[in-house]
Amino acid sequence: MKKIIALASLLLLVATFLVSGCGSDNGSNKKVAISFANSSASWQKNGNSVKEDLEKEGFQVDLQFADTEDQQIEQIKKMIQDHPGCLVIGAVNGEKLTEVLKDAKAENIPVIAYDRLIMNTDAVSYYASFDNEAVGKAMSEYLVAALNLKSGAGPYNIEVFAGDPKDNNAHMFFTGSMEVLKPYFDNGQLVSRSNETSFEQAATKDWDGKNAQARMDKLISTYYSDGNLAAVLAPNDGCAAGIRASLQANYHGAWPLITGQDAEASAIEAIRSGTQAITIYKSSDDLNAKCIRMIKAVVEGTQPAINDKTTYNNGVMTVPAYLCIPMIIDKDNTNLVK
Repeated sequence: MKKIIALASLLLLVATFLVSGCGSDNGSNKKVAISFANSSASWQKNGNSVKEDLEKEGFQVDLQFADTEDQQIEQIKKMIQDHPGCLVIGAVNGEKLTEVLKDAKAENIPVIAYDRLIMNTDAVSYYASFDNEAVGKAMSEYLVAALNLKSGAGPYNIEVFAGDPKDNNAHMFFTGSMEVLKPYFDNGQLVSRSNETSFEQAATKDWDGKNAQARMDKLISTYYSDGNLAAVLAPNDGCAAGIRASLQANYHGAWPLITGQDAEASAIEAIRSGTQAITIYKSSDDLNAKCIRMIKAVVEGTQPAINDKTTYNNGVMTVPAYLCIPMIIDKDNTNLVK
């Protein structure tokens, strides 16, 4: 009898330990680690919004921001050691995370790339972003319509800018834009006096408006002292702000059409004042909501909603994605920007 009681006690102890262990594992699945770039106020706003919404639903969220790729790599290493149920990354440099994400894959931690695709790794589970080629196409389609190019108008002088080479989105935007504009360059309706129309020639390091401004200064002094510039393809509002500053200081012709992206407050004011033609509004509310649903599905072990399985190849694999729909904002609908 004593042996039976002892055995029963031992089994109860083991069962208690296992239940306790399972409870701990379930708790860890409610942990979400988020590492975002700290390159603009919108990253901080979006990160905090995702954190707050997840915490309302009982998740434990470790949110950190990184100024450099090295800082982000160190953040991610420590996050992986904490064994979160999901790791969400808005990359500082999407090409520099290959090695650190090997650890995430080894620990079976799902990785979601937020807004910027993470390159050269098979550790990325999903990608939440906007249709980035569509963003570029929308910018250029606006210029085609505004310049009446489909009816044969022109020739018009135009200069093109691209984003940061380290950001895959910059390549996607530029590809979409130039797909629309190339036929008009080819037939002579659009002319770049600088002939700087490749991504490498048009790229803007770090998406920095000051870098865009410096390049625009050179373009004006070298090619546009006569003031004959019809349009500037700017990849985002930060670059557009630098281009506007250069034009205001150095340019003496009719004001050109300038594109942009992100619907920043300064860009909305510029659109209202007539110094920027459009911006592309990518609703952070939409992106955050889709990302949160993706996180919840991953943590719960279910399949998240996906609407693109073919476009986003990161050099190693094609990453399943959910792409939100962007919107053109011009002087007639600036009130739609929240």
